[in-house]
Amino acid sequence: MPRKAYVEDLQQAIESFAHPRVAGIRPGLEDGSLTFDYVFAQHEVPDTTIHALVTDVGDYPSSHMYMIYTTSENIPGHISTVIEDVGTLDGFRVREMLSKITKLLDKATAGSQLNPLRLDDDAMDCDDADAEPSEAELDDESEPESIDVWSPKSPVHPTSSFRAPQISTSRPRRGRSSILAINQRIRSDLRAAKDAGFRIGHLGGLLDNADDCFVTISIRVSKLGISEEAMQAWHLDPTQYLLLLIRYTSGYQDFNALLGSSSTHQPKGVFFRIGLSYNYKIPLDEAIEAFSQTKQKSEPLHGCDTTQDKASDASLQPCFIGGPLQDLMNDRLLAIINYRSSFGFGWKGAEAWYTDHQGSNWCTDDGIGSKYYSPDISSQAATLPGIVTDDHMSKSLSKPSFPLVAIQFALRHLVRCTEFCLVCHSPVEDDFEALKPYVCSKPLCLYQYMAFGFGPSIEHDIVSQPHVVDLLISFCYASAAAAKLKNLPYGLSLSVPAPNLLPSRPRPPTYGFNGLMPDSQGSSDAATNPETSLAVQPLHKARKYKAKFDQAHMELLVAPGETLLYPNQWIFITVPGPTPEYFHCRIIETLHPTIRLGPPIKPSSVDDSSLPRPDSGTHRAPPRPRLSSSSFNSVLTPAATPPLTVDRVSKHAEVEFVLYDQNFDDLSFNDKQAIVCTLLDTLPSVTEMKEYLRAKRGKDMALKTWYDRISPAAAGVLRWIIASNRSCIVEVDHIEGETSHASEERVSGMSRWMQFRFAQGAPDKEQRFIQSIRDVTADAQYPTQYAWHGSPLHNWHSIVREGLHFQHTAHGRAFGHGVYHATDVNTSLGYSMMRYQDGSESKPYDRWPHSQLKISQAVALNEIVNAPDQFVSSNPHLVVAQLDWIQTRYLFVKINSSVHFDPDVQPQEVFPQDPEYTPLGTDRTKIVIPMTAVSKSRRPLSRKTQNGDKKIKLARGSEIDNAIPLSDDTDVEDLQILLSEDEEAHANPSQQRTHGPPLTDFVPGSHDHQTLPLLEPPPYATSMATKALQRELNGTLKIQDAKPAHELGWYINRDLISNLYQWIVELHSFETHLPLAKDLKDKGLTSVVMEVRFGKDYPMSPPFVRIIRPRFLSFMAGGGGHVTAGGALCMELLTNSGWSAVSNMESVLLQVRLALSSTDPKPARLEPGRMRDYGVGEAIEAYIRACHTHG
Repeated sequence: MPRKAYVEDLQQAIESFAHPRVAGIRPGLEDGSLTFDYVFAQHEVPDTTIHALVTDVGDYPSSHMYMIYTTSENIPGHISTVIEDVGTLDGFRVREMLSKITKLLDKATAGSQLNPLRLDDDAMDCDDADAEPSEAELDDESEPESIDVWSPKSPVHPTSSFRAPQISTSRPRRGRSSILAINQRIRSDLRAAKDAGFRIGHLGGLLDNADDCFVTISIRVSKLGISEEAMQAWHLDPTQYLLLLIRYTSGYQDFNALLGSSSTHQPKGVFFRIGLSYNYKIPLDEAIEAFSQTKQKSEPLHGCDTTQDKASDASLQPCFIGGPLQDLMNDRLLAIINYRSSFGFGWKGAEAWYTDHQGSNWCTDDGIGSKYYSPDISSQAATLPGIVTDDHMSKSLSKPSFPLVAIQFALRHLVRCTEFCLVCHSPVEDDFEALKPYVCSKPLCLYQYMAFGFGPSIEHDIVSQPHVVDLLISFCYASAAAAKLKNLPYGLSLSVPAPNLLPSRPRPPTYGFNGLMPDSQGSSDAATNPETSLAVQPLHKARKYKAKFDQAHMELLVAPGETLLYPNQWIFITVPGPTPEYFHCRIIETLHPTIRLGPPIKPSSVDDSSLPRPDSGTHRAPPRPRLSSSSFNSVLTPAATPPLTVDRVSKHAEVEFVLYDQNFDDLSFNDKQAIVCTLLDTLPSVTEMKEYLRAKRGKDMALKTWYDRISPAAAGVLRWIIASNRSCIVEVDHIEGETSHASEERVSGMSRWMQFRFAQGAPDKEQRFIQSIRDVTADAQYPTQYAWHGSPLHNWHSIVREGLHFQHTAHGRAFGHGVYHATDVNTSLGYSMMRYQDGSESKPYDRWPHSQLKISQAVALNEIVNAPDQFVSSNPHLVVAQLDWIQTRYLFVKINSSVHFDPDVQPQEVFPQDPEYTPLGTDRTKIVIPMTAVSKSRRPLSRKTQNGDKKIKLARGSEIDNAIPLSDDTDVEDLQILLSEDEEAHANPSQQRTHGPPLTDFVPGSHDHQTLPLLEPPPYATSMATKALQRELNGTLKIQDAKPAHELGWYINRDLISNLYQWIVELHSFETHLPLAKDLKDKGLTSVVMEVRFGKDYPMSPPFVRIIRPRFLSFMAGGGGHVTAGGALCMELLTNSGWSAVSNMESVLLQVRLALSSTDPKPARLEPGRMRDYGVGEAIEAYIRACHTHG
């Protein structure tokens, strides 16, 4: 990764770079910067502190640039000249950059009194090879010879001893004929993408050999063939566009040019971002922001909030697997394309080749295995549209379109995301079916997925669907308490206390088995779970320690030599007494022998033979007071943990404690089950977690910051529970006091049961189910029927992960093999109740103590293809062997009777059911199923609407308001770029849109600048600032030429720039609802005129920005918009503390425009009366005042 490579190179330079004049190499204050001192032999000359700043660490180590400058004063003139003229040292690694600068400084001082050291420029001077090309070389229009040509025998990943030659990112000047040829190739590539059905756009100036530019390729989500269940699980809105953003940092490169750039598996000048937008392209500032953000591995999978304000329609929003998909494309795409091109692989073979040969050298002398040429067979292929399954590279084209190839690769891994591991991107096991993407069975993948935050954001689920999280934890707890967990959080390196040193937990209930005893079919959990066959490692130094306990100060007094403790360790403490007391806590500070502890967390489920056990299912946790947001500003003590009483614990009572020092993976199978329950006992309730996260909103909203309340081991188990859920479960009912859903989602006839929408299987399972209906019961009056499926509570943790199947037998199969259903819910409830030896139906120790729901039973409502004559059995139970004929729709759970939720109201639109097989509810009356239970494509249509030549079907109710828009306008520049040079010469862009009013009243170049009161042009100039300003001005003008005026919002008249250090800028096209826009219109103005002045230290110091015309209302008079007296802009960005040397002027102008548009705390207003300008004297005073205030 670029940042990692830079940090490693910097650390290596700090440790090993040796030069007699260089001292104190150290990281700088800004990201990507370093500082060192150049020491002179004569002490009368002060040492020079030199700074080097990588302008974009993301380009390191191939296409980055340096900004070299010094903050020292009174340095010799020839040293200053060297620093100013050193250039940007494109592509130099840290050590090479230091060598180059120090050699130039040595040469500048060679033979002088300052440095008598004699340096000979002999033939061994390696820097000659790095000299910049001469002017004659720059004028040469011939293509540069490639020095990094990839071949099939190139190493896949270079080792530390191999460094591929670096291609210079400084490109030669091209003649007009070369530029026209490149333009034609760009048009050809984009036309191919458009002809394939994608929307194309470009940003930043793509034609005419532009340096930094963007291409967007998008497709509406509704065209991807994704089922509604998958869209809901993946947080997708069908009206959104899936957008691939490609950035070319060294000019556009076509497919063939990129083939030779991937031998190091680092894209040379091409980078990818993928996301969602309500527009087919995003603004330029959004594109720049997408690549300027530091990429986080913990990017949340949910990513999308489809309820957001449509004011951000054009923004790039994160996609549910955006992080893993971006990693895949940036790290592997070019290499995979090379394998396909060289060996003739398909996507499947090229990806397998990459996986099998990464990190090793290889050759093809022994031939290539046939597995790499095997067809790519997907269960979803038959249901996916052609635009998703098309393969542009398979058409044997000599010059494929790289943007089209890239978007097809992205769609392959997005639409079929459940077929690939989210970490290693390899295909998952064949029998894997899930509605959400997950990881393969490799322990390393699972560890990275969970421990490194590659998985989904559990915080989002806790805040948005707390009852679903409560449900998942409760299912896992019930399964672990019954020793029925088949898959465990293995490979996460969880540190836990030794189970044999903890108080014994309640024994699992006897229900046809005891621990690992065989079930009714003679199988056992040990036989079906591979983990149980692993050799159990001996517990590592498992022992109890003794200490004195100071309860008043929450301190342990440990005897010298007893054990060495460290901050952030967790321990389990036993306070002895007639009724022992137990709690967990974190070590905050260690000042041996004193150990300061965090607040105690009392476990809620501890077995003690001296305590009577409840014999009913009415266990309730102690009442907990509601937590306020202010409570989280300090360390929280869980409300379930009352303070220890003084009469039970003396100030220095002797206690025992156990360390969290055992690896979870080394425990026995039964001990793992018990420790899962122990860790879940320590968790706060989901409501408390939700309130904590809400109190942290806008800060670091992560449970890992709740250091004293949730141990890392408990957080790991919680993440595993939520992240490993492969089903889509959505709340239907809401508890009293919460915002309620409409009754149109709720099944009527199941009062006092909480309902969840429940979908399972692969993303194409809904399509397979619909196809089964078409094949079997297409002409039937009632193509489907509904029926119940019940199972004990401890089975549901597996069901929500594996789906309904009949691989294991729990209750016998008297009526054949298949999934058993009943039309009477009471029959299914008989199978969902767990009866114990004492005759009771539930035990409190099977329920998660902190659950708000207190779930005691669960039953599913499934939709089945209505062909009872083809069932294994249809009486007395419906036994269905065809899994594609079953689609889960609802999950019903019996919860705490004290919790009140949505009333049982019949929906207005009802799904018609077969009278012979209508399910019965708890009171033995027929249930009423809402129309929303089935996918929209199967609901009766109420009417059709026509728009132009295209027709769309609209369903009833609210769907009419949410109909997918047929089309949106394509920007003129995106249509124009598809035209050839001859076509463009005859095309008039202004005639592309002949309808509607003009998009802006601003006319470029129409302002009379002769009367503007301007400051005198700056008389100073430095080499560094001049080079930077030339680069900024050229880039800014290119952006201005490429983007429509109404979208850009600013204008620079190039004819008025006679001095690089003084720009005149007009801001225009403000939103019409702003008071500023209304004031401008009232005064007959269309723009705000500004002067931007640059200092001689630019870009190390910010520019001075002031408004010239018109005058604004001052702060004292009630004005806003960050305009001060004299017209200066008061913005943190324009101060030394807020300025960054990597800021570009386009972003500066954008932020200034946003500041003027801001209405917080007050909107910007123009001064009333006649229009006046800010005078020169006011400008000078404003500048001096800004200097005094901000340095």
